[in-house]
Amino acid sequence: MEPHVRRTVRYEDFVQPRRRRWPWILGVVMLLALAAGIAAFWFGSDHQAHAAPPALSQAGGPVASEAYQWKHVAIGGGGMISGLSSDASGETFVARTDVYGAYIWDASANRWSQLVTAASMPDSIRTQNGAAAGAYEIVVAPSRAQRIYMALQGRVYRSDDTGRHWVQPNAGNPFPIVWDANSEFRLHGPFMAVDPTNPDIVLLGTPATGLWRSTDGGAQWAHVGSVPVSKDRKPDAGAQTPGTMLWFERPAGGKPTGRLFALASGAGMFVSSDAGATFRPLPAVGSQPMTLQRGTFDRRGTFFGVDDLTKSIWSYRDGRWRDLTADLGLTVREYAAVVANPHADQVIVVDRGGQGYASADGGATWNSVSHSAKAGAGDPPWLRVANAPFFTTADMMFDPVVPNRVWVAAGMGVFYADVPPGTGALDWVSQTRGIEELVANDVIQPSGGSPIFAGWDFGIHVKDDLNAYSTTFGPGERALMTVPQLDWTPAKPGFVVSNASDARMGCCSEDGNAVMAGTSTDGGRKWAKFPTLPTPPGTKDDDPWRMSFGTIAVSSGDPQNIIWAPAFNRQPYYTKDGGRSWTPVRLPGASGDTPGSFQAQWMQRKTLTADKAVPGTFYLYHSGGGANAGLQGLWRTTDGGVGWDKVFDGELAPSSELAAKLRSVPGHPGNLFFTSAFEHTSDTGLRRSVDGGKTWQTVTGVTRVDDIAFGKAAKGKTYPTLFLSGRVAGEYGIWRSVDDAASWQQLTDFPVGTLDQVSVVGADPDVFGRVYLGYVGSSWIWGEPAPCKPAAYRPLADRQCSSVR
Repeated sequence: MEPHVRRTVRYEDFVQPRRRRWPWILGVVMLLALAAGIAAFWFGSDHQAHAAPPALSQAGGPVASEAYQWKHVAIGGGGMISGLSSDASGETFVARTDVYGAYIWDASANRWSQLVTAASMPDSIRTQNGAAAGAYEIVVAPSRAQRIYMALQGRVYRSDDTGRHWVQPNAGNPFPIVWDANSEFRLHGPFMAVDPTNPDIVLLGTPATGLWRSTDGGAQWAHVGSVPVSKDRKPDAGAQTPGTMLWFERPAGGKPTGRLFALASGAGMFVSSDAGATFRPLPAVGSQPMTLQRGTFDRRGTFFGVDDLTKSIWSYRDGRWRDLTADLGLTVREYAAVVANPHADQVIVVDRGGQGYASADGGATWNSVSHSAKAGAGDPPWLRVANAPFFTTADMMFDPVVPNRVWVAAGMGVFYADVPPGTGALDWVSQTRGIEELVANDVIQPSGGSPIFAGWDFGIHVKDDLNAYSTTFGPGERALMTVPQLDWTPAKPGFVVSNASDARMGCCSEDGNAVMAGTSTDGGRKWAKFPTLPTPPGTKDDDPWRMSFGTIAVSSGDPQNIIWAPAFNRQPYYTKDGGRSWTPVRLPGASGDTPGSFQAQWMQRKTLTADKAVPGTFYLYHSGGGANAGLQGLWRTTDGGVGWDKVFDGELAPSSELAAKLRSVPGHPGNLFFTSAFEHTSDTGLRRSVDGGKTWQTVTGVTRVDDIAFGKAAKGKTYPTLFLSGRVAGEYGIWRSVDDAASWQQLTDFPVGTLDQVSVVGADPDVFGRVYLGYVGSSWIWGEPAPCKPAAYRPLADRQCSSVR
């Protein structure tokens, strides 16, 4: 959810109203349930470990002509779809995302397919993290279904074969242009428009450089100076404004008029009568909107827009703007989307939470609309949680073929509702299958258990079947529950710890579950919150997020011994009784209220680890930030967190204050690996230690490492199989070593074609060769040896078979 929405929503927006019947009975039941839960937690009732998914190959080690199968872990949806577009025939339907790429509906496969892949994009971005961003805009040419334009990472790409291949028509003038597909204005738009009758005429509206126009399919671009650049809304650095928004005047179902509307935020609406070559202020009498979030034309040519600043609904017709909210007494809200039926005088307007109004007479009168949501057939069952009072809404579009069907770009995926004129309910049904847009934070797999995946917003997914969509998520079906890290211990099978924290730091703590950090005894299926949370220096007892996010670890010898270094550089703490009490971690020489080394809660940072072979031993890497430069280095405790010694003084690798990863090798005392995991620095190599962090060596030939993981040893080997995302001898790929990093095999370069950034790597301790990859905007991918036939990855395919080399 966007930051400004988090500041304005309320707890009540996310929970269904409850009846107050028999409150005393409910209280008794809750107390009994709580007591039972605490008893189950403290007395550690054993649970059967869930079986890992069966192996695709029984080889147990490298073989001649070995092949790997790659697929997305089936979780489904979960990310913000920020815009929709279709051609006039409905043949091509696309959606843009805010974190990675864009999708196209593949009717033959009955699912969405990612458009930004190594098979479809130009060579210039077929690099490590080559396209790790959402699409600023994507639009289908109304008159040519095969023609799509996409604005991605500062450039405009064009496809003439329905997204299977993309070209960058012109690498210069004016590109690259700065924009942010994940800014607080990402739900505005559209920022591109294609002439309804000429697919070669395309316009692009940017935040900082205004409006650009091409008449030859994007080969050459000219700046349109008659539309001013949008004005900044805030004094912060960079462009603090949405880009210029664009609408060709085409009454739905009628002939295009040739006029084009352009909205420059802070300057108002402009109009062109020559397909965007020149503009003039839109003639209007009286007050008018200076900015809009979305807009549309109805079938009679009336323009409707929603103003996110004045929280108004506007209409424009016959040279006059009208504030419908004020004139008709409609509720003042943060309206987000507006849509008009091409076959009726029906207009629907909703706010950011999905509530709003519908008109069946072209805007003369309005009635409130309700909404509900459910998972559609074949979709991830857990998407049922979208049925909440707050249904995050970005964009809406009437289906060009199916009468009265409305599509919505929502906070968990793409949904549709059939809404005949006069209907007062938006009953959304998900059609999100194929979209994998969760932001991955972690993945672990304890020996004998199932893999457990943790991410932003929709928590923890335990996967007995990697091909089946999740039916639920933990630590409870509470939307926007982020899990930065998980850890397990060999001391107790099935025991897992997490630092789950709600991402909505401006709201929604009323239920006492703003932080759901705690433990599981059944491999991540059911969770118990820590009985207490400490109050770090500089925080208050009534701050629900005083101890939240960060990095966490559990002792290899005692599941009750846990250390947690929270975000915001706050004081780390340890517990030896499962969280009933906490004691501050005291690093000698620390000063001030913020002696920690984990600043921003969104960092992909794993700098605390338990030695997976030595009970009571933990390692903490401190980057020396703030007033504690002297703490920089690697610290070790051998008594569960009581006393700490600095075993390595100074920085382990440059820029290690950001996304660094410190990993302990299971079963091998004192064996550690470290990477700064940051590409924009002088040294991005892989370090290792075999003496508990006292000395470190750089692994020869391995650079730009995102993360490393440890899997089942190959037959005849005693050291775990190593997996990493990075470069070996200068070549990027997913790599495997079965001989303790002496040599490496490339498993593939871009699994399933993804050009996203790897944020975490995990591996299966029970199945040789199985590796898990988590990404910053496209969930998780898994690969393992399989009896498949290697071939080049095909655009829009949902799996890949690669040769090991």
